[in-house]
Amino acid sequence: MKINRTVERAVEILELIASTDRELTLSDIAKELEMPKTSTFDILETLVHSNMLYTKENGIKTYKIGVKAYSIGSNYSRTSLLLNASEPIIKELAQATGLTILIAKETSGEIVFTLKQEPEKKTIATPSIGDRLHIHTTSIGKSILAFSHKQERLFEQIDFCAQTNMSITSKSDLVKEVEKIKAQGYSISNRENETYTFSIGAPIFDHRGYVTAAIGTLGLYEESYDPTRDIELVKVAAMRISKLQGYKG
Repeated sequence: MKINRTVERAVEILELIASTDRELTLSDIAKELEMPKTSTFDILETLVHSNMLYTKENGIKTYKIGVKAYSIGSNYSRTSLLLNASEPIIKELAQATGLTILIAKETSGEIVFTLKQEPEKKTIATPSIGDRLHIHTTSIGKSILAFSHKQERLFEQIDFCAQTNMSITSKSDLVKEVEKIKAQGYSISNRENETYTFSIGAPIFDHRGYVTAAIGTLGLYEESYDPTRDIELVKVAAMRISKLQGYKG
C-alpha cells in the first residue's frame, strides 16, 4: 500500500496541535515535526482553508484546531461509549423539561456543541453539533468556566463582547458570577446570548474530578417561568453522566 506523505504530514500536524493547549506558530510546528518550513506552511494554509484549522494573530500567527476538525471528532464522539451512554439521559431530560438539551466542551476559549436532543415540540432554532459560542454568555460555558482547572487561562481568552444588553461584559462581574455558580452547582444564562432565550447549565466531571463538558437546557425566555424544578433535573443529569466517566465526588 502506497502512503501519501503529504496527507500523513497533515495528520501529524493536526495531532500535534490538538494535543497541546499552547498556541503553536509555524516555526514551532516545523521544529517539532522536523519538517521544512515551506512545506509546513503549505499544509497549514490548506488546513486553514478547509476549516480544519484556524489562525489567531496576537502579534504573531498561531494555529488552533478548527470547527470542521472538531465536528468530525464530535461525530466520532457521538458513537463513543460515554456519549452513547449519555443519550438516554438527555432524552429523558428533554422529555421531562420540554426543552432542547445540549452537551458541549470547551476548545480555545469557546464552547463547541457535541450532543443535542430536541423535545417533541421544538419552539426555537437551536445550535447544531459543531457550532461554537462564547463561553461567558452561555450557561454551559459558564458552568465549564466556573469549575475548570485552567480557569485563569480561560479568563484571558474572553473578549467580553456583548451579545445582548444582558451579557456580562467585565471580568469583575464574571468573577462574581463564577463564584456564585461554584457555590450553587449550576449556572443560568438569562437572555445573555440571545434576547429571547433562557438556559440552565451544569458541569460534567471525569474520574480525575476535572470538568470535561457541561450539559444544559435551552428554551424561550418567559417571565412566568420558574426554573427551580428544571435546575434540579439538570444537576441530576450532569451527575449521572459524570458518574459514567468514573467521577466519585
